[in-house]
Amino acid sequence: MLHLLTESQKNKVIKEYKMRLVIVICWVVVFISLTGSALLLPSYLTAVGKVNTIKNDNQSKENSVRSLKDQNFKDKIKLVESNLTALKVSINVISPRETYYKILSSLPTGVYIDRYTYGLIDENNASISISGVAGDRSKMIELQNLLKLNKEFTGVVIPITGLTKKKDLSFSLNFNLIKNIKK
Repeated sequence: MLHLLTESQKNKVIKEYKMRLVIVICWVVVFISLTGSALLLPSYLTAVGKVNTIKNDNQSKENSVRSLKDQNFKDKIKLVESNLTALKVSINVISPRETYYKILSSLPTGVYIDRYTYGLIDENNASISISGVAGDRSKMIELQNLLKLNKEFTGVVIPITGLTKKKDLSFSLNFNLIKNIKK
């Protein structure tokens, strides 16, 4: 149909189509902007609410920090610290794990431990009981001598009943551990 028109009329129609196209594009942009704004409004309001909540939390924390400076509060902290001395754990307490590793390091080949009992007597003393199987008498005596070499183990004695068999001797040793604290 455009071919039936004269040249000036063709130009007018093309100009009109371009104008309509520009108007439609402008309306689409406006519609998308309004729709996007409407959909983003809840997110914006939520973010503003969270910012206000954080500001209020910060304000309350600042107020609590100011109250920490209050001398009365410091006195309360000192009172609580003094009451907690009953729960205080000393660094110098003998560790069961360290003791077990000391015994394992003294263990000769052919001796196996199948039970280890540790009892803390006080901060510097512990009662230890081990039982197991030794390949022969010499291995059991070697274990006793190696444990005696360690100055922290005291009272290491093999019961005579443990030496009755020649091979696969079951043994049970009870001894004490004394931790030397150097101050």
